[in-house]
Amino acid sequence: MSSNSTAPLSPQRDHGGGKHSDSGKEKRPRLFDHMTKKLCWARAETVPGRHPDRWRKDAAGNVVCKRFCNCHGCLCFEYDHIVPYSKGGESVVENCQILQTRVNRFKADKDQLDKTQLRSYSCDINFTDKELDVMEMAVYGDVIRPGNQCRCRSIVELVGKNKPKDHMAACKLP
Repeated sequence: MSSNSTAPLSPQRDHGGGKHSDSGKEKRPRLFDHMTKKLCWARAETVPGRHPDRWRKDAAGNVVCKRFCNCHGCLCFEYDHIVPYSKGGESVVENCQILQTRVNRFKADKDQLDKTQLRSYSCDINFTDKELDVMEMAVYGDVIRPGNQCRCRSIVELVGKNKPKDHMAACKLP
């Protein structure tokens, strides 16, 4: 490469949009857009006794928390291409699933994996209801248990500094 070249020193990642400069073809978006992620979350299996806007099961059956997207940990998850992007998979809702971060990293660009194969990559931790309650309290400031018509008191309610926003009677952590 000549010293007066204008090529970048490091590779550039395509995050969607735009056109190829030499072919004129549309680039495929690499990342899922907001609406696709929203629909993907809504399609994932709910966790019985847990608020569906906060908790879901990934494609391997692992419980994940909505607030723990794109982090590392056993309750963390990422949006995954079922058919890998590198193998022609599109960034559309039909090709999107949530996967525990560890599972997604081990899955990498593999496709045609069933639930059992995905599960073999999982963190092998099963959280109790009380542990999930404590984590939900830490992350959201309260615990909502639909179906049980239960709403655990927030920290500020417990110390008497705030009145609840929700008028549903509060319970205590199990």
